Amino acid sequence: MTPVASALNSWILSSKFSFCLASHSGVNASSEHSTPRVVVHVGLDSETEDAWLVAARAVAGDFKPKVCVFAGRADDGSGQWACVVPASLPRKIGGHSLGARGLSTLQGAIACAGLLALPAGAVPKDGVLHVRLSKALCTSLEQTQEEFLTGFLQRAHTLKKGTSQPLKVSFESLDVSAEAFSAAQSACDAMTLARSLVNMPANILNPETYEHFVRELVKSECARAQNPNHLSVEVFHAERLAADGCGLLCAVGKGSDVTPRLLKLQYTPVPSSRASRHVVLVGKGITFDTGGLDVKPSNFMRNMKKDMGGSAAALGAFLSLTRRQVPLRLTCYLALAENMVSGASMRPGDVYTARNGVSVEIDNTDAEGRLVLADALCYAAEEKPDWIVDLATLTGAARTALGGGVDALFSNDKAAEDLLFRTGLEVADPVWPLPLVDEYEALLDSSVADCANSSTTPQGGAITAALFLRKFVGKVPWSHIDTYMWTDRAGDLFAEPGATAKCVRLVDASVRAFASKGNLASAALN
Repeated sequence: MTPVASALNSWILSSKFSFCLASHSGVNASSEHSTPRVVVHVGLDSETEDAWLVAARAVAGDFKPKVCVFAGRADDGSGQWACVVPASLPRKIGGHSLGARGLSTLQGAIACAGLLALPAGAVPKDGVLHVRLSKALCTSLEQTQEEFLTGFLQRAHTLKKGTSQPLKVSFESLDVSAEAFSAAQSACDAMTLARSLVNMPANILNPETYEHFVRELVKSECARAQNPNHLSVEVFHAERLAADGCGLLCAVGKGSDVTPRLLKLQYTPVPSSRASRHVVLVGKGITFDTGGLDVKPSNFMRNMKKDMGGSAAALGAFLSLTRRQVPLRLTCYLALAENMVSGASMRPGDVYTARNGVSVEIDNTDAEGRLVLADALCYAAEEKPDWIVDLATLTGAARTALGGGVDALFSNDKAAEDLLFRTGLEVADPVWPLPLVDEYEALLDSSVADCANSSTTPQGGAITAALFLRKFVGKVPWSHIDTYMWTDRAGDLFAEPGATAKCVRLVDASVRAFASKGNLASAALN
């Protein structure tokens, strides 16, 4: 491993828990005769729940039982502790309820949050926390073990560096299959990768170090799969991009001392005969965004290390899908650049030409993400895949409309839109469809180029951004997700404010559904 990659790896999130794995049955290493230290219940009746609340509040003080009924000691003298996860969550999005897989994921996260809240006295001296899941909870998880474990594993991860040795957790009574645990671990690893990248400071992660990190990741994944041809990565540096006519990506990176680049990752399943379908993921990777000459106010610039969040989500989904050996060809483009201020920076009024020949006038240098995506989308469209999905922390307008917990979805294909929308609800990683309003395309008119990169009106900003991107995908089925990749408060899968792994589970589940059904229309109906 190179020193650069090693330095970046030191920023990978750590977990506060680890699992004791048995050499025989499932992932449960506990003795059948051991006394569980914690019992996790689901949906207790009100009388029992009230009793637990009284005991819990005597130990932990007041708290909101709808979030997690973290309980004190049981009254039977066993010395056990307990927590209760809700049997259902009163959450709806536009009248739509979350699916069973999403509910189980959130139950796992809530159970983990309860264990993390245990006082020090609840942890045995041997450092192994024996946890028994109630019969009712085990029954409810018969079809969703993977999702429960994914939520549990992810909630245990912390953004803080230098955490203590993780506490070992041993589940009792839940007969976890090795397959479910492996799938949950892969999903969690992919989410952790995305969160870790978004969390890295911009002086640690820039286009050059990002390239080093991805090269090492590909090597390690090939070794893990024991297949040197499992994955490949090709890097288009600035000279190659200029020669290929990528004027937009090159323009964005002009102001930085670190040159822009495009990373192309490829996965081909074994045997290759399974690769009849092809999906391309595209991620916006602005490792820091000052806004350029249209510089951001300091309070808006503060968290702009996260402006590469779309590329992190795309890479996380790519990792999860390849570990699951999804039966299709998968390509992932990461468009990397810094949007910095210098004498070489692009200026408002400049005109640059994209790879597909479309000339673009720079109306606003802070609308740079769509520029780097445009050239990457040109490459993607030239491959004529069955589906393109791009992910980007693109507009404040999307956040104004939907907040940070629901991402904006645009698509030129109704089946692709339906697939992502329904899958988002099912796995509790939601998106909400917004329209591509053809009439608004006139807002991108330019008197000196084919179009401008942004509108002069603040209205419909997420829509005009998506309309701009549509100019570079041709007739290929395409979906654009305007995501946030950040949370301003702890909750659900994420124990702390900061970087999230939004869209990783959504894209992973959607692409697997597409691979299973063979076409978008059938996958959307599943």
